[in-house]
Amino acid sequence: MLLSYNMRLLPPETAEKVSAFLKVQEEFRRWAEEWLRGEAEKPERNPLKYFTDEFLHAGKALDWLHNVKNDAKPKRLRPPLVFNAQLRLDKERDVGRGVFVDIPKREVRIRKWSGERGKTIVLPLRDKAVEWILARVEEGGRLVLAAVWVGASRRSRAVRLYVALAFRREVAPMQPRRLLVVDFNALSNGVSWAVVEGERILKRGVLRPDVSKLIHLQKRIAELDTLCANKGKACEEATAAKSRLWRILRSFEVEVVKKLIQLALQYKAAIVADVPNDESIRELKENNYSAEKKVFLNFGRMRKRLKRLAEWYGVPYREERLYSTICPHCGAKMEEQPSRRVKCKVCSFETHRDEVPFYWAQKRFHELTSPFSKQIIKFCCLKNLMEIAAAPAGRGPSARRRLGRQARSGLAPGEAGRVAATPPRPARPRRTAQPGLQPPETAGS
Repeated sequence: MLLSYNMRLLPPETAEKVSAFLKVQEEFRRWAEEWLRGEAEKPERNPLKYFTDEFLHAGKALDWLHNVKNDAKPKRLRPPLVFNAQLRLDKERDVGRGVFVDIPKREVRIRKWSGERGKTIVLPLRDKAVEWILARVEEGGRLVLAAVWVGASRRSRAVRLYVALAFRREVAPMQPRRLLVVDFNALSNGVSWAVVEGERILKRGVLRPDVSKLIHLQKRIAELDTLCANKGKACEEATAAKSRLWRILRSFEVEVVKKLIQLALQYKAAIVADVPNDESIRELKENNYSAEKKVFLNFGRMRKRLKRLAEWYGVPYREERLYSTICPHCGAKMEEQPSRRVKCKVCSFETHRDEVPFYWAQKRFHELTSPFSKQIIKFCCLKNLMEIAAAPAGRGPSARRRLGRQARSGLAPGEAGRVAATPPRPARPRRTAQPGLQPPETAGS
């Protein structure tokens, strides 16, 4: 869970402590950069000694520092401050850990960052955050780590204080009997899915956002950006419109992932995601793809969310490139038809382009299901949140691709213990309507 606090809305006393916290953060990051170059030794005095111990412990547990140190051209390392953490649900004794989440008092306390007494940063917990935490505890999760950092928001550039809470639980891997094939396309075409069992397709569907609404909002943002650049006006309105756009997209991503996880649990299916490679997406963005539709190509967050949620529930997950323009019957190249349909000139097979991967999954069913029988569930609890905070400054396409390669080469789906990133309620084992939706993972003040 990621808690976000706008610095301008914090009480003056708290904001002053956060400013001092920022100095400690920058000092620790300077040490981390020297350590990355092999020029720094472990600090001997607190608070840097405490943060170094927790940082190295988390890095060893998550195995993400190995990727950073072995990068051919490592850039600026910007890690968060990692704390040990404790969760109080009722009247448990405070054992003095760095981050203390007090559910009865609805607050988060950040300690040990200054090396002095009386410097505790106290932050409120909203009701949705409390509800999310209690839901994870009911599922058997426990708070194991916390990461705190100060940084600028990517959308509004406002300075915010972030608190990432990492939960972990033991989960038995599900033994899949079917495949849930998910075809990621531009969101304007929707996310196609199908449940495959052997040579049968049991169920299929398409999940789409409100495309016309998003395109209209994109055009409005372009108009406001022009007014903001030319006359210095409408900047706040443009920022608000962009924030609304990303909230709509994020809500759609959350709903899609929850639906897919519920289907996987209901049908006892392993998830096979057909994701376009980075090069094809980049070519689309750089060529004749209209500007207002480029936002529909940003489905990377949805893919990461699906992978994390599958890990939390023990659902086997893998990414496999399945053909969409090669005939699954004869292997010939298929021709594009109107309305995104494709047709094979050799055997006359015809279908919708987004459904071709489903037929390939039928053909390769035993090949795609066999690796899952040998997997055990293994999880890195704070990996994605650590990558967000530790991303290089001025994060560009090359940095994003590097982080993507690290994530893909990191931990396989499967082995014991996972961190939640907005999981839904467990699906019931019958083919009826699934439980209601969970609150979002981010709560801010």
